[in-house]
Amino acid sequence: MRKLLIAFVAWAALFGAVSSQAQTTAQAESFVRHLYSEYDDPKKPNGPDFLYKESSLIFSPAIINLIRYDQRHTHKGDVGKLDGDPIFDCQDWDKLSIAKLDIAKTGDKTALANVTITNMGSQVPLKLFLLWTPKGWRIDDISSSDMPSLKKFLQSP
Repeated sequence: MRKLLIAFVAWAALFGAVSSQAQTTAQAESFVRHLYSEYDDPKKPNGPDFLYKESSLIFSPAIINLIRYDQRHTHKGDVGKLDGDPIFDCQDWDKLSIAKLDIAKTGDKTALANVTITNMGSQVPLKLFLLWTPKGWRIDDISSSDMPSLKKFLQSP
């Protein structure tokens, strides 16, 4: 019985170390860099489908629920609240790249990514509020100069 208990404690310690290790700023940085690299993928000439089929790879469940609610309540043929891509705060992109990226943990399961992207020669500063989920880091809110909170924007009437 003691060997079983020791094995369980060792397994739990290992799992806990792996779990907490995955919540590092380095992992959050990797997530954000991968997110923007998707816009350069030659297999996706129209860019990633973050608002539909690939949304669970990028957004927290709370944001996905708000996006889906907006989509369901938008009249057929109309554009919903999101008439652009909130990931880079524009409708179109060309030569999208990260000019600056700073990540800071804000809690056990949260981090803030201050990112400045270059899009069509312009610098666009954004704040990505990240949440650690069982599937890894996800965007839980976005703030830009035009939209202080994606969540609040999607919740507004």
